Amino acid sequence: MKNKNIFANVWAQRGLILAVLLIIMLIGNRSFFSLGNLRTILMSIAIYGTMCCGMLLCMLTGGIDLAMGSTAAFTSVVCLWYYNGHGMTDGAFVVGLLLAIGCAVLVGILHGVCDAYLLLPSFVVTLATSKLLYGLASALLKGSFIHLTNTDGFFYKIANTKLFGAIPMPIVIFLASAVVVGLILALTVFGRRVYAVGANRAAAELVGIKSRIFRVGCYVICSLSACLGGIVLTSMNYITSATTAQGYEMMIMLALVVGGADIMGGYGDIAGAVFGALLAGIVENMIVMLNINTNYSKAVQGVIIVLAVAFNVYNNRKSAGLIAPRKKRAAAAPKKEA
Repeated sequence: MKNKNIFANVWAQRGLILAVLLIIMLIGNRSFFSLGNLRTILMSIAIYGTMCCGMLLCMLTGGIDLAMGSTAAFTSVVCLWYYNGHGMTDGAFVVGLLLAIGCAVLVGILHGVCDAYLLLPSFVVTLATSKLLYGLASALLKGSFIHLTNTDGFFYKIANTKLFGAIPMPIVIFLASAVVVGLILALTVFGRRVYAVGANRAAAELVGIKSRIFRVGCYVICSLSACLGGIVLTSMNYITSATTAQGYEMMIMLALVVGGADIMGGYGDIAGAVFGALLAGIVENMIVMLNINTNYSKAVQGVIIVLAVAFNVYNNRKSAGLIAPRKKRAAAAPKKEA
């Protein structure tokens, strides 16, 4: 007999959560529903939402990258440093962008090799790399910051133009990244093998999948998404420094775990990641619009992460049959003799 409880469906549960939040704002502050505020929410999540797309691939293979923010900072510093030092032309931007991409690829390879081949904990490796990259960016700028002053060049226009005169480019880049990653995971051999590696590395190796190479590849894509986010963020703010995107790892992890990605690998999808990013942006926006002390924002995010991880673990164990429904447990329990 099929389960008739509609809230057993993951998307029904997510819809319920979203409905509760919307009802709260309907009562608390109806200006939340304005088009201007919707645009504000989407712009606020565009950067770490773009990074989420790359981080999802890494997490699906059982890895984690805590250097996303520092990679974004370092690559944006390299790009803008070269751009400003070589005439601020579009050609200089292309060269600076290629340098930034090269740095991101090297960082991804370093993470992947340490995790897949040297078997070092990805948590420790990426945390150490984060400190290294922030230090290198600070050394390059001598502890200062650097401005994007050419408002006529392509670098500036990346984040300051609108598609069809209405949709800001950071939002377009975020949605395009999500679509590309979603298509890769759903329609390509690479995507299927990413899930296979995350679900069971040993079994993947037995059927001929070179799991180590796939894990390195996912780390590279993860770093490239951080590079893209850093470049767009720099274009949006007209400035970059060694602390650009600092703390974005928290928002990325929040979005992914709320979206249902398993931190142990093998489970998650791009739709869930986008939902998680949107929910994180809505909660952050609610805190501001309800005049709640913003100092509580990080605390709220931490609580949401813990609850989301606990909820995901419970759902995964239940779907694997490790937690029996209440009726079955009652039926299986030995009856007391009179």
